Amino acid sequence: MKLVYRVLFLLALGALVWTFAPMRAAAAPPQGAPETYIVQSGDTLFAIAVRYHTTVAAIKQLNGLGNSDLIQVGQKLLVPTGDAPASATLAAPYIVQEGDTLYRIASRYGATVRALQDLNDLANPNLIVPGQALALPHNGDIVKPGWLIDPPAARQGGTVMIQVTRPELAAVTGTFNGKPIQFTRGAGYFYGLVGISRCAKTGNASLAVTLTDTAGETTTENTTFGIEATAFVVQKITLPPGKGALLDSALQKRENEQLAAVVNKYTPSRLWSGAWRQPLYAPISSPFGTRRSYNGGPVGVCGHEGTDFDVDAGVPVYAPARGKVVFAALTQVRGNMTVIDHGVGVFSAYFHQSEIDVQVGQMVEPGTLIGKVGTTGLSTGPHLHWSLFINGEYVDPLEWTRRAIP
Repeated sequence: MKLVYRVLFLLALGALVWTFAPMRAAAAPPQGAPETYIVQSGDTLFAIAVRYHTTVAAIKQLNGLGNSDLIQVGQKLLVPTGDAPASATLAAPYIVQEGDTLYRIASRYGATVRALQDLNDLANPNLIVPGQALALPHNGDIVKPGWLIDPPAARQGGTVMIQVTRPELAAVTGTFNGKPIQFTRGAGYFYGLVGISRCAKTGNASLAVTLTDTAGETTTENTTFGIEATAFVVQKITLPPGKGALLDSALQKRENEQLAAVVNKYTPSRLWSGAWRQPLYAPISSPFGTRRSYNGGPVGVCGHEGTDFDVDAGVPVYAPARGKVVFAALTQVRGNMTVIDHGVGVFSAYFHQSEIDVQVGQMVEPGTLIGKVGTTGLSTGPHLHWSLFINGEYVDPLEWTRRAIP
């Protein structure tokens, strides 16, 4: 009987091995044609993608898997073969560590969050866990080793982050089109923020970065990146009687200089964290950068300095991110205005308020009441004007509600 059991066991084991062994076509498929693969115990779509030098998304598309990551032992999958395109070439798999975020991984390996998300077919880039395997893309978009420019092509009114990761790096300075960029030390890297003017010239912009290592040696590297046009709308505005005097160029110049003196300062510590909230939630009556004509006059070249929310007077206005109040007073053109310093050259401002509920020097957190909606200054009716500055340059504030910077 023992001999019978032993024979039966060997036969069963042989069948099991045959079941889970990869099955190949009798003849090698043509170069680049899909190959049939039989899913084995312990397989994942990621592991199969790495084995065949392809991507999870490519396998899903080829097999009509949709958004599902579920595969079963014995399931037949078509996998691409032959030379993979450069964009799909994989480096060694990366295993997510405690404290990792997709952004930190992307920064470390010179990729972008979107590239990692697409390559690994991640529905939510915020949901990664320690021990998870991620594919790292071969990044042909890196301008220089250890550099990351996000986004790689800027737009008028946008925010660009420049990140430098090099060993034994002690300090980084730089210029964008000749204007200085301040760099801040992050977790193993340095980053600088560039605000692209809403009326910037399109085309290539020059970027120079000077690196200083721990031995005091300096090197300067130069590159360019593109600035794309933003399709700003044109808006015709008729001012109420008595408000036209606020268009006086001398008055506006004086107030612009007063505001510039506030927002061109640099606090070396970053005070905020993550994506910002909005100061309030209401319909937008005038987007950032809107080209305006007042009382039938010529259309302005640079356009609207911020985002206008159409909302009733007296509605509360809240801080969108942590920061320190550096201005809170009545001005002629912008009315009751509050300005908050968020650190590393980032400031936000709130115009036309009916009342101001904070004081200069006060620290505010996301959701802190800073004032109420009004129509003071150059305004046609109750609304909130929200501006954002990067090193003194107006940028689109709503972009900061959609991105975590840095």
